[in-house]
Amino acid sequence: MSEKLSTSARLGYGFADFGQNIIFQATGIYLLHFYTDIFLIDAGFVAVLFLVARIWDGINDPIIGYFAQKTKTRWGTFRPYLLFASLPMAASMVLLFYAPDLSPAGKLVYAAVTYIFFGLSFTLYNIPYSTLTAVITSDYHERSSLTGYRMTFAMTGGIVAGVLMLPAVNMFGGGKYGYLYAAILFSVIIFAANLSGFFSVKERIQLQPAANIPFFKAFEALRKNRPFWLLCLAFGCCFAALGVYSATIAYYFTYYWGDSSQTSVALFIMMGTTAVTVPLWTWFAQRYGKKRTFLTGAGFYLVAFAGLFFIHPGQNIWLYVLLTFQGIGNGAAAFTSWAMLPDTVEYGQWKTGLRTTGLSYGIYGFCFKLGLGLGGAATGFVLANLGYVPNTLQSEIVLTGIKVLLTLVPMGLIIISFAAISRYEITASLHKELSMNIEK
Repeated sequence: MSEKLSTSARLGYGFADFGQNIIFQATGIYLLHFYTDIFLIDAGFVAVLFLVARIWDGINDPIIGYFAQKTKTRWGTFRPYLLFASLPMAASMVLLFYAPDLSPAGKLVYAAVTYIFFGLSFTLYNIPYSTLTAVITSDYHERSSLTGYRMTFAMTGGIVAGVLMLPAVNMFGGGKYGYLYAAILFSVIIFAANLSGFFSVKERIQLQPAANIPFFKAFEALRKNRPFWLLCLAFGCCFAALGVYSATIAYYFTYYWGDSSQTSVALFIMMGTTAVTVPLWTWFAQRYGKKRTFLTGAGFYLVAFAGLFFIHPGQNIWLYVLLTFQGIGNGAAAFTSWAMLPDTVEYGQWKTGLRTTGLSYGIYGFCFKLGLGLGGAATGFVLANLGYVPNTLQSEIVLTGIKVLLTLVPMGLIIISFAAISRYEITASLHKELSMNIEK
């Protein structure tokens, strides 16, 4: 259906991702640092935890996506999850940034249980939420517009978390209680934003014929969907680059740059640029296509990471210019990562006759969380093996490792993403053709 979406539907759907990205960015940027420097957990254990949690996601994400598609209620197929998963996700924000007085072993158990709970609650909300793009409208350009709204709000939520988290922590006195009270404040915002997704949209595309597909038959059909797997590779690597970068940035400015206050400034510049450029990338995609949008943005990404490797502490002007370039590239990646996915669902239906919406989003959700998790785990492993000691001056080898993690590792991952999307074949004209064939 190509019916135009109302502005209220676009705003409500987008605002829901505002809430998700507060917790998404807060955990990606600050959780490893909170675990090692506030809760005083070994970086090596945190790395293993992040990795195990992503393996668990590999099991539950596709299953949740598959069974979400089989759900039938008076509210629709995917919308109910937005209602019932809102509170657990908001509560997990508080649990993650709470540092109870426990024994060393008790701390490890608490961190593991609460982090796994966070991953599950995020999956229960995020996969059905993301899947709604494919059932709200089937129009190629309407999806681009809807995703543009979503990503603008998402980046704004990221700015709130990235820029205001530490000031909020300091406002509440710093330390473990500062983090706790800041988390409580953000959890209220997350809960309210999450509910907006449920109340703002309506599912227009019915999935009943596809809902009865056996799991393994659906997976076999999805296996033949080449554009889908190219997206999984490309954006799995993109999110891995983001995971490494996010987990490293607090260490980078605290220990390598020698000015922890620059963390909030850097995040504001990068995420602010991302939020501003998403509408521009939306226009660019409608004119030149989503594939070209990503490839162009990846060029900005590569220049930014290469430049960050060569600058030195104190070169703030160059730092801000390169962060702006990174934000431009991040805007293209954030927009296309979700704008391209629903098109692969129709491609698969056109190719095999089976529509695997829920399973597709479940596996894709696992890929982006696997990328983020591996990125965060890589940072933890590197710090632990290089001899990182919290809250003290670091050795030269640790500082070099932090610099490489922030620059060259993300750069290599973006190159892989560029190569994958270069082989992606769905264009606006092909999507129009296959959509007409599906309707017939």
